[in-house]
Amino acid sequence: MEYIGTRKKRLAGRIGFMVSFSHKSNRYDWGFYKTEKEAAKAYDLFVIRKGFKRKTNFFKKKFV
Repeated sequence: MEYIGTRKKRLAGRIGFMVSFSHKSNRYDWGFYKTEKEAAKAYDLFVIRKGFKRKTNFFKKKFV
């Protein structure tokens, strides 16, 4: 995979991309997107909103 936090998945016969990662012993799996780029943007927004100290794909953020 080219982007952090995404993986390829088959759902109901369709192939798409899902956001999937672990953080502090919690597993986060959600969203089914047509392209890997859409999934990567969703991952970035989730990480920024939750304030996780993780790398992002597109957006720059400051750690407080």
